[in-house]
Amino acid sequence: MDTFAARAISRREFISLGGGATLLASLPMFLRGEPLALDRVSIFHTTDLHGNILPTSTYDGSLDVGGLARCAKRLKEWRRMYPHNMTLDLGDLYQGTDASLRNQGQMMIHCLNHLDFDAWVVGNHEFDWGVEALHAAVATSRMPVLAGNVQLHHNRVWEEDEREASTLSPYMVKELNGYRVAVIGLTTPNMANWFLPALTAGFEAFDPVPVMARILAEVKMHRPDAILLACHMGMRPFGQSDDEGNRLFELSERFPEIDAILGAHTHRDTPEMRVNNIPYTQANYFGINLGHLELHFNRATRKLVGIRPSTELMDSRFGLDPEILALTRDEVEASDGHLAAPVGVLKDQLDFASSPGRPSNYERLICSAILEGLERRHIPVDACIHGLLFTNAPLLPGEKTVADMWTIIPFENFVATAEVTVEELRVILEEVYRDRNHRSLVGLTPTLQGRGNSLRVTAIHAADGRELAPDEKVRIAINSYDAASGGGRFPLTRELLAQEGARMTLHRLQSRALVIEFFEHHSPVGIQSLRS
Repeated sequence: MDTFAARAISRREFISLGGGATLLASLPMFLRGEPLALDRVSIFHTTDLHGNILPTSTYDGSLDVGGLARCAKRLKEWRRMYPHNMTLDLGDLYQGTDASLRNQGQMMIHCLNHLDFDAWVVGNHEFDWGVEALHAAVATSRMPVLAGNVQLHHNRVWEEDEREASTLSPYMVKELNGYRVAVIGLTTPNMANWFLPALTAGFEAFDPVPVMARILAEVKMHRPDAILLACHMGMRPFGQSDDEGNRLFELSERFPEIDAILGAHTHRDTPEMRVNNIPYTQANYFGINLGHLELHFNRATRKLVGIRPSTELMDSRFGLDPEILALTRDEVEASDGHLAAPVGVLKDQLDFASSPGRPSNYERLICSAILEGLERRHIPVDACIHGLLFTNAPLLPGEKTVADMWTIIPFENFVATAEVTVEELRVILEEVYRDRNHRSLVGLTPTLQGRGNSLRVTAIHAADGRELAPDEKVRIAINSYDAASGGGRFPLTRELLAQEGARMTLHRLQSRALVIEFFEHHSPVGIQSLRS
């Protein structure tokens, strides 16, 4: 099947459909003059909105781009231009902004309901606030919520006889322009490496490859004219193979009957590429790009003969949809006020550069806040392990606001505590120090030897300088993401903390809130306020 194909419509009719010279020129020479008959279906898609209603910025600093309000404006225009359509969101829908956090993501669900989205796919960040937020989001959704490779409350969503008890679906089928389009929804299987069990209680994600055959067999009973895979998985830059969170290479190789893949999760703008000869497209993140997948059918044979994926940059050429602005005004205005609220004064500049065994002052601030917050709640801890999150600039002196705290801690990670031996702590530190984005230890002091993969922790000392014995027990604090292995980077850490003897406890305390609390208690905060 050609990416841009047509088989039976006149040249004039074909151009009137909006294919124009670009699509016509892509046809082989011998087809360009033949009578053709094409029908078109459009699939519009967003992904990784992360709670962004208003325009935001890219990771490299480009301003005034994206946001759901801008996507909605363009989406409505596209719907008028291409009336045979469906609209999908590919996940990581609501976590990421204070406005969305204020009502646990309900703002974003109301927006998708209002915009008549046809479905959304469960993403991994849907669990950052705990599984309760997902349950509430699914209950509010008027549209199907897709995640075929998961188990919810002992019900396997991919098994038809167990699905009735689940609030999730593995697929949907919608008739568009007389053609049945099936959409299979899958989520990333790497949840256990991101979340402690308490945050995903009753939910489990599985490798999608083994269950895909069951889902496809059921989908084919509906005799669809096109089968799309909509998944919260994506392609890595220059990736040529799968990893624990993204299984598209094997899915596309094992199931060539998939006609196109709508991707997500990796925050990439991918207008068009192929994975094992299956068209693949991904619409970036934060609504910075809006995706449009065109399906072209031969009217005479009813066969899918062309696929045209694309994405469009949502920049200042497009206005903001007034209905979405009105629907979210209360949350956005309340959030603006909250983010502008002062939390205290920073007296000294805090640099971010650190090296194994030498925490930056930035990291010392985060760990000091966590340690003190736990002690204030009578939770004894000896040390904290924490790193920096997307920080590549110093924290400058001056009055600090809640918005500044979001730059320090952009994710809602909870705090976990555990009891380990000094020898076990040594193993944990060697693992995190060897990672490219290493974490730092505050409260106890390690002695190191070597570097890179040969780095060794030869001793650990208490605050008073005493060297701790290998079998001595210490209590550590660590964020919930790292305790679950940091996305798979710290498997030994997860294994050691999961032991019964570690008595790991998840505290529903968010590290950002503890940093705010630290400022409120110590302002003006200076380097002398921080633990080492």
